[in-house]
Amino acid sequence: MILQFLMLLILGWGIPSQGIALDGTSHIKSELIQEGEAIQPGQPFWVAIHLKLEKEWHVYWKNPGDAGIPLKVEWLLPAGFEASPLQWPFPEKFTTSDMVGFGYSDEVILLSQITPPAHLDLKENIELQAKVNWLVCSSFTCQPGNALLSVPLVVSDQKPSPRQGVAALFKEARSKIPQTHVEIKTIRKDGMVQLEVAQGKGETEETIRGVYFFPEDQNVIDPLSEPTVASTDSNRYFVNLKGSDEIGAGTKFLKGVLVLHKQKGSEESVEALDIDSPIEEEGDAAFLSYFTSADSPAIGYSKAIAQPASSFSFEGGLGLALLFAFLGGMILNLMPCVLPVISFKVMSFVKMSGQSRSLTLKHGLMFSFGVLVSFWVLASAMLVLRAYGQSVGWGFQLQEPLFVVILATLLFIFSLSLFGLFEWGMFFASWAGQTEADTVKKSSGYAGSFFSGVLATAVATPCTGPFLGSAVGFAVTLSILPALMIFTSLALGMCFPYLLLAAFPSFLRFLPKPGQWMETFKQLMGFFLLATVLWLLWVFSAQTNAFSLICLLAGFLCFSIGAWIYGRACSPLARKSTRLFAYASILLFAYMGVSTIIFPRATWSIQESAGDDHWIGWENFSPERVVQLREAGKPILIDFTAKWCLICQANHLVLNSEDVKQELDKLGVVKMKADWTKSDPIITEALSKFGRNSVPLYVLYGAGEPVILPQVLTPDVVAEHLSTAIRQDIALSK
Repeated sequence: MILQFLMLLILGWGIPSQGIALDGTSHIKSELIQEGEAIQPGQPFWVAIHLKLEKEWHVYWKNPGDAGIPLKVEWLLPAGFEASPLQWPFPEKFTTSDMVGFGYSDEVILLSQITPPAHLDLKENIELQAKVNWLVCSSFTCQPGNALLSVPLVVSDQKPSPRQGVAALFKEARSKIPQTHVEIKTIRKDGMVQLEVAQGKGETEETIRGVYFFPEDQNVIDPLSEPTVASTDSNRYFVNLKGSDEIGAGTKFLKGVLVLHKQKGSEESVEALDIDSPIEEEGDAAFLSYFTSADSPAIGYSKAIAQPASSFSFEGGLGLALLFAFLGGMILNLMPCVLPVISFKVMSFVKMSGQSRSLTLKHGLMFSFGVLVSFWVLASAMLVLRAYGQSVGWGFQLQEPLFVVILATLLFIFSLSLFGLFEWGMFFASWAGQTEADTVKKSSGYAGSFFSGVLATAVATPCTGPFLGSAVGFAVTLSILPALMIFTSLALGMCFPYLLLAAFPSFLRFLPKPGQWMETFKQLMGFFLLATVLWLLWVFSAQTNAFSLICLLAGFLCFSIGAWIYGRACSPLARKSTRLFAYASILLFAYMGVSTIIFPRATWSIQESAGDDHWIGWENFSPERVVQLREAGKPILIDFTAKWCLICQANHLVLNSEDVKQELDKLGVVKMKADWTKSDPIITEALSKFGRNSVPLYVLYGAGEPVILPQVLTPDVVAEHLSTAIRQDIALSK
């Protein structure tokens, strides 16, 4: 479940799990191996942490590159034992899109030298333990995991003999450990870094066919630019590296691993050098002349990670994405489920019409801050989950039934207050946007404006409207900072109208003056809130089952009784004994309500098999089925949808209208639904192929390239795209 996974990220790597990854699927076999049969007191000995990975999976080096988390080993040593730093073998380079990672595939062997104390009891039972944490990744997903490894140690006063069957493993591990090379000079000029490496005896007959540099520190070398190698004479060669844009003058040392691909006659070999060299600025002219020379191709030890090809990447750049996000954020205010919350905020401005302009502006700023914070939290959670390999998209929180329950409960209780069943205290009233004019100066009014922004964001994020889908899809392909810039622009677009009203209250002059009509309007908004609750109940029923829905409704009944008691018996005019009894009753019914809702939680994942009638004639989405239909030359319409997306439901009515159905059937279009109501990594991956990270999305396959339909559909829009994508193909085939 997404929320549980997020908690694991917050709490850390968790508890050791004896070689089993956190999700129960390791993809790694791990063991701790001792080189000798026994150990001598005071004499260092070698151990190896051996990880064997499944095919197409990899783990990360101590500098993971643009993404990933390095392997981490925590020794749990007996008293008096000491461990030397890990001996890291040289890594591989993994590339995906415009990102580079450094790590290991197939297997990795990490060596460490352990020194026992000088005095050990020969009969003592000693166990050496190491907790290993990793992030293991494939082409499309990553999984954090850990293992608690151990090996028993036998103490002997004799020199131990090598353990049988491990000599080859330790020999292989040592052959991949970078060797120190002292005769290296490093200079930097005009964004370039060059290594001058002296050749040893016997190396002059070797030809360097390729080279790659793995930096220990980020932002020193541009990992996307392949280095080149050039030689001048028999005594030295030069490696040319492109510096990172952030290299600056502050980087004084170049640390990393230089991997050389060499050839001598028909024999090929790989050499890894441990580089820890001070960087000199400028250099002499003759030396710098080799910055642009290269007499051999660069061979980077690179494994390309396949990514789905997409012709639908966002090509407008960051500036256009920021504009689209801002416009899309403004359109979010028109979402039906947001209107009641937004109406409360507008009404609070009406009530504050007699107050100072600065006070109104402060409330508008607090509302906007609530929106901004909510977007930052949701966007950061989504980006972190995606970085850890979770297939989540925008609106992912509504794929979690528990979040749906909490949001529906809050809105249901708010609606009871709007109907006058009870009155919130000043804090809760302001939270719902109902701050009275004579209390707005209290600090609770500011807190209320903030939380009304939070609530508005919670109910606005599930759907994407025009402009928003491509901007959000582009954001998740970027690094953290530009991605958060896009989500910030989205939040600013959403709160812009309220900032405008707060700054210029005169825009509200077209509304009637405060009066009795506002009470009627408040109750009317209660019905809108109930409609939103009904929609959330429908989402919950699609994620769980009928029994869980009945329990949720029973919980709402308990909350209603508690609210009624609060409204009837908790007035300040009631006797103290009456209020105490009422508070106890409210707590009892609140407990009953929560227990009733949570009771069937273990069965929430059990869904009933009954299908929706309005999906009759639609196939469930399958990438394999799409390939099969395309090979057969069949036109396809894919509806990427979710029950928590209101625009999706409105568009589905269009797709199921009689005229559109007849047109689709006439052209032989195969209709497929990709239901994203619950988290589905296959659908998330399919969305990413079209540069999207949210729904709705409508993809029409004809004979040529797939066509993306607008996010708001009408029968004419569908007919026009059918005519363009399919009818022309039929005419051309004839």
